[in-house]
Amino acid sequence: MQRRSLLKLLAASAVPAPFTWMRTVRAAESGYATKPIRLVVPYPPGGVTDVAGRLASDILSTRFGQPVVVENRPGANGMIGNQHVAAAPPDGYTLLLNGLGGMVLPMATVTGLPLDTSRAFTPIGEMAEFINVLIVRADSPLRTVDDLIALARLRSKEGLSYGSNGIGTSVHLTTAFFAQRTGLHLLHVPYKGSNEMLVDVINGNLDFSFSNLPPVQGLLRKGSLRAIAVTSSYRSQQLPDVPTMAEQGLADFNVTSWLGLYGPAGMAPALVQTLSAALQEGMATPRARETLSVAGFEPKGSTAAAFAELNRTELARWKQVAQRADISLKFGT
Repeated sequence: MQRRSLLKLLAASAVPAPFTWMRTVRAAESGYATKPIRLVVPYPPGGVTDVAGRLASDILSTRFGQPVVVENRPGANGMIGNQHVAAAPPDGYTLLLNGLGGMVLPMATVTGLPLDTSRAFTPIGEMAEFINVLIVRADSPLRTVDDLIALARLRSKEGLSYGSNGIGTSVHLTTAFFAQRTGLHLLHVPYKGSNEMLVDVINGNLDFSFSNLPPVQGLLRKGSLRAIAVTSSYRSQQLPDVPTMAEQGLADFNVTSWLGLYGPAGMAPALVQTLSAALQEGMATPRARETLSVAGFEPKGSTAAAFAELNRTELARWKQVAQRADISLKFGT
């Protein structure tokens, strides 16, 4: 397949079709909200994060009867948007949609950050998670995780090659975790994004890769790539026939990326509870779950306390993985 055609397919598969939402305005509780709410998405428009952003906007505007304006504030791998929200008053009128890649992994891998995301925000609730998929080219002889491990051991001197969408990303760290669990020597080839990496997997220039599910759904459906495992503890709704890593012998191998809502540090507990309850209520609707499933997400919905604990445990986990793999970056370089 030609590189240009592949890139067009990748771009098309990354952005799900828009959806509509029937709004039913309801009276706000506890005096919230009395004016429009801003929801900052610290990434460029047009990506899968926008699907969750639009959904969160609809859930909150329906619940509180006020417009919720989604603002894309990309830059510095999400830090520009993070800083904007961290500096806002903790009154619930400036919120942030972010997750593992923007809140946890930088703290685990990057030195000199201008913001400590573990202290600068109030977790409100998890919205969704998406799995990583272990992928190979369509005609690869590798069919199982055991096949991959066996080949990697045969080629232990040079190492099997894999790609990532950048140093310190969830794909890079997932593979580092895999290497640590199996004792394999693997050759990392970092790219500036997912598209070129996936083209090289398809063309056989890389032996394998992990990938977030949303960017590869279209390629898997078309048969350009083949998935041999998912990294979650459960089988994906989108790939029900693909076994988990744990089912293939790597017990307790459970890696997902996730998104949720945050506010600035110092929000009143009652306000956090009000927002968290609204998010959970909205996420429980069939429409919300369908919207996220179509985009490649596994719909969630959690309490603020559970989401805060997720942030804490994931930071500790990925710090350890990064340190063992000697993954370290300096902010701004």
